[in-house]
Amino acid sequence: MSLEVWIAGIALAIALPLTFILRLPTKASRVPTPVHVPRIGGFSIITAFLLAPAVLAWFSPAMRHFMSGDWTKFLALGLCGGAIFLAGARDDFRDVGWRTKFGVQFAAAIILYLSGFRVGAMTLPGGHAVALGILDPVVTVVWLVLITNAMNLIDGSDGVAAGISTLVSATMAYVAWDLGHDLIALLFAALAGASLGFVPFNLPRARRWLGDSGAYFLGFTIGALSIAGFVDTTGRVPLYIPLVALGLPVLDAGLAFLRRFLDGHHPFHADEDHFHHRIARLFGLSPLSVAIASYAITAVFCGAALLLHLWYKSVGSAVVGGVVVAFAIVLLVVLGYIDSMWNSVRMLGLRGRRREVPREVG
Repeated sequence: MSLEVWIAGIALAIALPLTFILRLPTKASRVPTPVHVPRIGGFSIITAFLLAPAVLAWFSPAMRHFMSGDWTKFLALGLCGGAIFLAGARDDFRDVGWRTKFGVQFAAAIILYLSGFRVGAMTLPGGHAVALGILDPVVTVVWLVLITNAMNLIDGSDGVAAGISTLVSATMAYVAWDLGHDLIALLFAALAGASLGFVPFNLPRARRWLGDSGAYFLGFTIGALSIAGFVDTTGRVPLYIPLVALGLPVLDAGLAFLRRFLDGHHPFHADEDHFHHRIARLFGLSPLSVAIASYAITAVFCGAALLLHLWYKSVGSAVVGGVVVAFAIVLLVVLGYIDSMWNSVRMLGLRGRRREVPREVG
C-alpha cells in the first residue's frame, strides 16, 4: 500500500496548510458557536482530494497508469462532487431550501449513475447475490443521497464528521486495495488524508467549520467510491461493508427521520437530538470528549467492516453481523432512543394514550 500512503500524505500536506490559510466570511450561525468561525472545510478537502492524484501522477508511472484507465469516471466524480460542494457552499453563505439541496443531490446522483457508478447486484454476507435489475438506478441514487445527508447530519459537533470520514475512508482504502481496486483505494486514501488535514482545526474549540459544503462532499464521495470500488471476484458489490463502516452516520440519519415522524415533526427540519447531542447531554461530556466518543464508536463499526471483508463467505461473517446489530441496539437503548420513541406522540396515539406535560411549579 505504498502508493496509498503517499497519496494520503500528499492530500494531508495540501489540506493542512490550506485550512490554516483560508479565512472566508460566512453567514451568521443559528447555534451557540462564534459566528466568525470560517466554514471552509469543504474547499480545503475537495482541493486536496482532487490535486493529490495529479501530484502523485507527476512522479509515479503506476499512478499515471491507474488514472489513464479510468480518467473519465474520475472526471465524472469530480464534476458531480463539485456540484454537491457548490450547493453546500451556497447554503454555508446563504440559506438554501431543502428542496433545492435535494434536487442538486438527486441530479448529481443520476448523472453519476449514467457515468457508470452503479450497484448492479447486491452481494449478501453469505456470498449469495441479488440482481437489482430495474431497481438498480433507484438503489444507486438512494444510496448516494442517503450517505450524502448522513454525513451532513452527523456534522453537528466540532470534529465529529471529519474524524469519522478519516476513519471510514482509511478502512475502505484497505478493503479496496485488498480487492485489487487500485484507483479506488488510492482515491479513498486521498480522501482520508484530506479529511485528516482538516481535523486539527475542527476539533473543539473549532477554528474552522466543515460546513455543508464539506459534509455533503465527504458523504457523496464516500458513497460514490463505495459503489465504484467494492466489486469482488464475482463482479458484484458487497455494499454491506461500507454500510457497516458508516454505521454511526447511517444509524443517526435513519433514526432522525423516524423519531421526527413519530413526534409529528417535519422530517427535514433540524433538531438537536442526534447521537452527539444525546451523548453530550446524558453523560455530561465536553465537545472534545463527544468527538472522541464518536471516533471510538466508528472504530468499532470500521473494525466490524474489516472482519466482514476478511471473513467473507464464512460463519464468522454471520457472527460479526449479529454483533453489529446487537451493538446498534445497545446504542439505541443506552442513549434512550427506544424509550423516547415508544413514548412519542404517534406511538402514544396508537396506544390510546396522551403524552403528559409536566406541570409548572408555583
